[in-house]
Amino acid sequence: MGEGKNCTEAPNLEIRMMKTKDASGVVELYKSVYGDKYPVKSVYDVEEIKKQLEIGESIRIVCCTSEGQVVGHLAAHNHTCISNPALYEESQGLILPQFRSRGIMTRLMTYADSEVYSRRLELAWGEAGTNHVLVQKNKLETGWHETGIEIDLMPTATYQKEQSSQGRVSTIYLFKIYKDKPQTVYLPEIYEDSLRYLYSVRDFGHTFLPARASLSSTPTHGLYQIFEGAKVARFSITELGSDFEKYLLQQEKEALGKDACILQVYLNLASPACAAAIDVLRRHRYFLGGVLPRWFETDGMFMQKTMNPPGFGNVQLYSERAQRILEIIESDYRAISK
Repeated sequence: MGEGKNCTEAPNLEIRMMKTKDASGVVELYKSVYGDKYPVKSVYDVEEIKKQLEIGESIRIVCCTSEGQVVGHLAAHNHTCISNPALYEESQGLILPQFRSRGIMTRLMTYADSEVYSRRLELAWGEAGTNHVLVQKNKLETGWHETGIEIDLMPTATYQKEQSSQGRVSTIYLFKIYKDKPQTVYLPEIYEDSLRYLYSVRDFGHTFLPARASLSSTPTHGLYQIFEGAKVARFSITELGSDFEKYLLQQEKEALGKDACILQVYLNLASPACAAAIDVLRRHRYFLGGVLPRWFETDGMFMQKTMNPPGFGNVQLYSERAQRILEIIESDYRAISK
C-alpha cells in the first residue's frame, strides 16, 4: 500500500493512513466539528485513539495539510458489531468546515475502499446521517448500497455546533461486500416483499425460504448494548426461545431505566423462527428497520421502536431507492400503530 496520494482538488493536501502522531489532530478535528457533543466520548481521548489504532480495533484514514494539520478523517471500527467482531463499521467521516466543497470526503472514501477495505475486509457497513445527502451520495458513488433506515438514531445535540438539525437525525444503513458468503435466509411472510426489495440491489447468491418455525423451548439469549449518549439501546438476539417476549420486556425495562428513547432488536435471518419473534415485536409496537448483511456472520434484520413520534418528515434522502425504503418503513409504522 502506498504512503499516500495528493488530493488533486486540494493540491497541498495528502490522504493517507493515520499515524499515532496524528491522534491529537484527530481529536481537535472532532472538537471543531462537533464541539463536545459527539455521543461516543472516546473520540476526545488521544491515548484511546492511539490504542485502538495500535491493536487494530480501528482503521483511520486522514487528510492532512503539508504542515501536518488533520483536516479530514474517516474511520472503520470492529467493536460496534459485538455479534460478529470481524465486521467493520465505517463511521466518523468529517471535514474541517473551511476545507469542505473540495472533494475531500469522496477521496477519503475512495482511498479507504480501494487501498484498505478491499484488501483487508470481507464486508463493511456504515450509517449516513439524513440531515444532508452528501455522505449518502458519496457512498453510492463508491459502490455501497442502502438496506435500511434507523429512525431518529442520533441526538439533536450532536449537530448543535453546526446547527444542521432541528431534531433527532435518522441514519441510512449502508454496506459494501468485498467477498460473497451465500447462505440460506429465512423470510417472514409479513415482510417477504419488503425484504426481497432490500435484497434486490445485488445478487448475494442466497437461497430464500419461508420462516415458519415456532420458537424453541431453549432460553432466549442476546447481546445488549446501550449507547447512553445517544439514548439508544440495541438487542442482538443470538438464540430465539419461547421466552422471547419475557426476555424482550426485561431488556426494554432496563433500557428505559437508562433513559433510552430508541430501541432496536436485531434478529438472525438464519433462524426459521424469526417470523415468530417478529409477531411478538409487532405486538409491542416495533416496526421494520432493514436488512443487516453478515451481522451474525449470517444475515440479520432489525426492528425498531421510538418512544416518541418518529420524525419521518425530517429525513433527507439522496436516492430513489432510499425514498422507497423510507416509504416501506413508514407504512409499517402506520400498520403497527393502528
